[in-house]
Amino acid sequence: MRREDINKYTTTSVSVPSQHTEGEFTKSAGATVATMCGMIWKVFKTVFWIAAITGLLVFFSVASYILSFRNAEPPDINVGNLNYSSEIYLMDKDGNATEYLPLYRNENRVWMSLSDIPLQMQTAQICIEDHRFYQHHGVDWRGTAGAVLHLMTGQPGRGGSTLTQQLIKNITGENQVSIMRKVTEIFTALNMEKDKYTKAQILEAYLNIVNYGGICQGVESAAQCYFEKSITECSLAECALIAGITQNPYQFNPLIFPEESKEKAETVLDRMLELSESEEFDAEHLQRITRAEYNEAIAELESMDFIGADIDEEDDDADLDLGKWNWYIDYLFNQVKEDLMDKYGYSEEYAETVMYNGGLSIYCAMDYEMQSAVERLFLTNTDMLPADDDIDTGLFVMDPYTGRVLVTVGSRYERNGALLYSNATQAMRPCGSSMKTVSPYPLGIENGTITYGTLLKNQPLADWNGIGGEPGPANWNGRYTDYMCVDTAIEMSMNAPAAQLCTTLTPEACYEWLTEKLHFSTLTVDVDAHSRSAMALGTQYWGVTVADMTAGYQIFANGGVYHKPATYYYVQDHNGSVILDNRDGMENGERVMREESATIMNKLLHKPIYYANSTGGYLADMPMEVFGKTGTTDDDYDLYFVGGTPFCVAGVWNGYTYSRELGDGSMSMRIWKTVMNYLYENYDWGDRNWILSDNVQQLAFCRSSGKLAGPSCFDTATGWYESGNAPGTCNGGSDHITGPSPSPSALPSAAPSVVPSVSPSASPSTDPSAGPTDTPVTPDPPPSFDPTPSDQPTQEPTQEPTQEPTQEPTQAPTDDPPPDHTPDVPE
Repeated sequence: MRREDINKYTTTSVSVPSQHTEGEFTKSAGATVATMCGMIWKVFKTVFWIAAITGLLVFFSVASYILSFRNAEPPDINVGNLNYSSEIYLMDKDGNATEYLPLYRNENRVWMSLSDIPLQMQTAQICIEDHRFYQHHGVDWRGTAGAVLHLMTGQPGRGGSTLTQQLIKNITGENQVSIMRKVTEIFTALNMEKDKYTKAQILEAYLNIVNYGGICQGVESAAQCYFEKSITECSLAECALIAGITQNPYQFNPLIFPEESKEKAETVLDRMLELSESEEFDAEHLQRITRAEYNEAIAELESMDFIGADIDEEDDDADLDLGKWNWYIDYLFNQVKEDLMDKYGYSEEYAETVMYNGGLSIYCAMDYEMQSAVERLFLTNTDMLPADDDIDTGLFVMDPYTGRVLVTVGSRYERNGALLYSNATQAMRPCGSSMKTVSPYPLGIENGTITYGTLLKNQPLADWNGIGGEPGPANWNGRYTDYMCVDTAIEMSMNAPAAQLCTTLTPEACYEWLTEKLHFSTLTVDVDAHSRSAMALGTQYWGVTVADMTAGYQIFANGGVYHKPATYYYVQDHNGSVILDNRDGMENGERVMREESATIMNKLLHKPIYYANSTGGYLADMPMEVFGKTGTTDDDYDLYFVGGTPFCVAGVWNGYTYSRELGDGSMSMRIWKTVMNYLYENYDWGDRNWILSDNVQQLAFCRSSGKLAGPSCFDTATGWYESGNAPGTCNGGSDHITGPSPSPSALPSAAPSVVPSVSPSASPSTDPSAGPTDTPVTPDPPPSFDPTPSDQPTQEPTQEPTQEPTQEPTQAPTDDPPPDHTPDVPE
């Protein structure tokens, strides 16, 4: 068959491979590469623009942040030049001031004017520290860049800080290593030289303020100490040695390391000669040295001896009238110093200089007679103090309506100097159960988590410490119920309900409440802020001060207002300008809690005093109404009592200097009771009364549900509730969370309520109100801020106040339960 015939019968077309030339293949490959390159270029451009835009945003953000420091205010460098005596004045109730105590210290700083400081001393200091001092404007950018380069390459080199920057650090005490601290310092230095101080003023301040080893401040003090001569008489070698000390005042102290200080002096002389022979030397302001002068100074160094003149370190008592220095003045001094540091950025050392020699007028809030009388009480009334003389104490008393500190006592022992360590204002001790009623309970009341009668779980928490440990915390009596009402948990100082509440609120919320609202100053953000034990049971990492605890409790007396404890009204500088002022804070304070919440907490804090299961029943027979809470730490190492009367709030701590078991759980209450009775009997407090809300009423509630009592409820008590914000009424059935309380119901107290239950149950409530008035009232007129002594105040009681019984009063249980026991929780 022919091929043509065969093709007739073929139905599928046969594709014949296309034939491409070499040029066509090259063209196709080029197109593919071009397409890929285009895609890569697009990706690159996209990434580039994203990076560029991101970089610009970051740059402008950082630049904007850095420029926010451009107006940094330079410190006052002239204050150190003052040689005025400061004065403490006492203010009477009419605002009249009386001189009380001068403050003056002949410290180891003698201010020398720049014209009196030898030019070779100025030259030595500038050559070793900042040889372009007269050329830059506060910051030596070349030196700064060089210091950064040396740091990055690991090479040794000079620091980049100018004399101006170093002066700022010496005044402010800011020495931490951080970028933002350095940025702030740079702008401060630029502003200091821009329009505030001349080069001469800055150099004079530097040579008088900077530390030159030990307690020597300034070149004159150093010359007197090391060579027993004035700086005006010092040789070139002696000036070089003094100048070298500033780079490490300890390592180059000639009295401690004489050879090292001589070696450093040689370095200073080398630098002086090097610069003297260079074109960089500033001959207009500095003094060149010759090779011959250099050789003579080196030879002098080899045989140099150091006198070591006797300068008494920290011996300021000779300049002080110790008869007028008491615990109050100690606290006043430290408070003014800290306020100067906070407001003006002074270092502690510089703030002390201002305190002593700045010509300040400090208008003190102390009642001298009251302070003296209470201090004598601690020295003479041995019945109120622990029998063991090694058990120390601290007392802090303040006016809750102004924040004025009324009395503080830092120790039971007789004073032997000024500025002594105080157990009331400086010692940090765990506060135990007294934390419960200043941390979780008031926060829970304030934010509506609980009411007066809310039922809380009375059971240990699993993994109590958050590290997979045992359940906790343990109640002091080892007993648990399914639930317990808030008022009973406070009355019996139970640990488990407080811990359960803290868990619900979170420790972090409690920490924020304590630090931001109540201004506790010693709690740690790393540990305490996350610890249920610290926030609920008072087992803090470092502890708290009695002053902070007392200030925290003031809000339950004054309707929820925080006043910073104030030892002074205001402070003036030597020109009469007010530089510190507490008067507005004393008058107005800071509202941190609603008045209704504070009133309910006031009533809850009566429970530990006036009820059968209470831990503070020892105080129930006092002649005035009181509230408060005991606190005992693990192993009975620390005892607290913090509470209030209508005229003051006060806190007491007891413990050994080195932790040991105390044994007697009532010693803090005994001191608190004696002091409060003494103040009540010997001073006229007018018509003071707690500030309580008219919007809080007394209602019956059901202990089986925590709600208001209904007609079918059989286990009822009376509590305090905000009008219009009370819990619903119990239905007497399904609302019940628990059965009748297994603990004995409360017996009538020594201070029975005159207010009947609003909704009495079938059987009368056995939990009477501690409130002495029908309804809470706000005093009218407002309470006076200044107590006045009665006609014939008893300066010093010859025996214990009559109110104090010789034995435990019957109100406090003697067997079951015992007084406030240790919160037995793991560390």
